[in-house]
Amino acid sequence: MHAITASADLAIAVSLVALTISALRSGRRPRRARSWLFFALASVTLVVHATLDVFVEMSAAASVFEVVTLALFAIGLASLYGAEREYQQAIEHHAERDATTGLLNRRAFHELAGERLTATTASSALAVLDLDGFKAVNDLRGHPAGDRILEVVAAAIRANLRPSDLAARYGGDEFVVFLEGCGLDEARRIMQRIRAIVASVTAATGMSVTVSVGLASSRGVTDGLDELIRAADGALIAVKQAGKDQLRVAEFATPHTPAT
Repeated sequence: MHAITASADLAIAVSLVALTISALRSGRRPRRARSWLFFALASVTLVVHATLDVFVEMSAAASVFEVVTLALFAIGLASLYGAEREYQQAIEHHAERDATTGLLNRRAFHELAGERLTATTASSALAVLDLDGFKAVNDLRGHPAGDRILEVVAAAIRANLRPSDLAARYGGDEFVVFLEGCGLDEARRIMQRIRAIVASVTAATGMSVTVSVGLASSRGVTDGLDELIRAADGALIAVKQAGKDQLRVAEFATPHTPAT
């Protein structure tokens, strides 16, 4: 019986060693490397346990190696589970981010900003930003230069946002920012800082790009996020028609009154 058990242990150990070598050599899943190293150690202690079990019956050392083997297996499995969780979280993170700027993408912004807007009773602001002169940069200097401009804009936005705010790349050269619990005066100051940073940094690099902004407040709309975006977008269109490189606040015919 001991011989059969030992043979089974050795077969398992050999299989684990083969799988570990294959996993480590593939290089495709380095996040799992630590897990497979624990499995490799478990295979070694399993061999020692099987050897002692055959040649030294009822050995205390065999019992110790059995416990160590089980512990290594448990740690390896826990590590593997943790690696998979991290991998899934990374997938979810990248799925909601724009690859060029690292800001939220359109879908993720709609979901998160909609939840924030519904949850808060305080007035919030939303800004739609559009880059002036961006197409000329792409045409004259190529898309890599255009990507650098987008990165500058994203950095300027991130530097001025509060922890509760959200920002997304909404289109090719269009961005949207949700300022939770933020009044119009403060929102205007934030957007003007972003405009100033983008204008000064791009001018210093010889690629002069400015920012047109349409700004709206949730206090002035009767519906949810979509209407707030439409209001800000309408203000942005007015800026574009007036000559660009400005900030305009959306005007509403009637102020918002909370439902009772």
